[in-house]
Amino acid sequence: MAIGTMKSPHMPDLHNLPDLVTDKILQLLPTKAAFQVSFLSKNWQGVVSSWPSLNFDEDDDFDRHHLKRHSHYQLQLQHIRFIYFLKGYLDYRKKNDQKEPLDKLRLHMRMYEHQDFSTITKWLKYACQRGLKELDISLVSVDSERLVEIYPYNYFYNLPLVAIATAKSLTSLKLEFVKVLKLWQVYEGLFPSLKILSLKAVRVATGQHLYSVLCQCPSIESLSLSNCSIGNLKFYVCCSSLKYLEVKSCLLNDIRVDHAFNLESFTYLSQPYSECGKMILTNAFNLKYINISVDKYLGEFSLWGCHNTLEASIKSKRIHRFKLFYGYLNAKLSFKADQATILVGELWSQEQFSSDSTYVPRLVSFIKSFSRCKEVRLYNKKVQALTVFKNYRKMTSLPPLPVTSTLLVGIPNPPVVGSRDFIELEDSLRWIAPSAKVLIMQVDAEEDRK
Repeated sequence: MAIGTMKSPHMPDLHNLPDLVTDKILQLLPTKAAFQVSFLSKNWQGVVSSWPSLNFDEDDDFDRHHLKRHSHYQLQLQHIRFIYFLKGYLDYRKKNDQKEPLDKLRLHMRMYEHQDFSTITKWLKYACQRGLKELDISLVSVDSERLVEIYPYNYFYNLPLVAIATAKSLTSLKLEFVKVLKLWQVYEGLFPSLKILSLKAVRVATGQHLYSVLCQCPSIESLSLSNCSIGNLKFYVCCSSLKYLEVKSCLLNDIRVDHAFNLESFTYLSQPYSECGKMILTNAFNLKYINISVDKYLGEFSLWGCHNTLEASIKSKRIHRFKLFYGYLNAKLSFKADQATILVGELWSQEQFSSDSTYVPRLVSFIKSFSRCKEVRLYNKKVQALTVFKNYRKMTSLPPLPVTSTLLVGIPNPPVVGSRDFIELEDSLRWIAPSAKVLIMQVDAEEDRK
């Protein structure tokens, strides 16, 4: 095939390229480059003015591998040009507006300054008025890591949630280096279609401010927080649609997840040398995966409900209190705590331990999960639920709780001291925890849980 040159008959005619080819060429370019190239053809200009996906990245004009070689003056000059382009391209789209939908807007800066607020906000309003579905904003300031530590709120773009209130079709919202304020005014379903919310290096004054935003997301399925700062160190979410919750490198002391009926996965990875006072998850009956790592100390972890295939790993130098209510013997748990409180459904169902031949092996395997706990509290309804048969004990070389110092068993109607049931239960418990002080008490599990 002959290679065309300027003024050669073999030179392809840019004006007559098929629309599909034109679209493909432009899609391979960043939005800014595509806009500049579009002036080669009027047909191309029409495509760019109604493009459904926009990607603005301040780094596109630099070699990403040599950014540090550029002087601060060069970066500032480039930022000014970048802002001029954003303003000019917005005016161009408005002038040639064909009311075409805008599906995706990605805007990443590395030199954000206060005077850029108006330009960014105008773009948000424009995009959201055109049925925006995906919004990805990253507004890094100069020396952002230093500013995060010294000025945790003043140097961040203050996201005007009202400006994107018209984006009823928004399904994905990713924010980085922005500030989120409380919604003082109640909006009915501000983000009715939002399914994915990702917050990275986001600043929030209090947990209540973040909660006010999450309340406007009735369809949210995935929530991710990374390196976020919440003023009062409290995180609270109450959403039945939530399936995946991930919190990484956020300094928090109180975490509560309520009415998590559909939650399948929960991950929490703390900052180095940090502590957490409480983690409480309620109504998490579909929870299948837990991965928690708190560097120094976790005061309390409480889980009310889980899936029967739960796999949980909780790591910390010290966990003071672990609580599991309405769990299952099939659950696989890995942790070490000072005190553990357990209530599982099989211990309250007589049909389970009287008819299931696998009950005793599963019970012993489950109790071994708490082998590194100093104090263990077990709630059960019937004496037989914790009676491990002597012939099974002979086949098992090691007891489930070899280092536990206190084993407390709570039963609504405990057997009379000295009775056959009492002796068999006590004998079984002493085999389960041979070094422990064994206590059999009458207790109301529901009241004790409260």
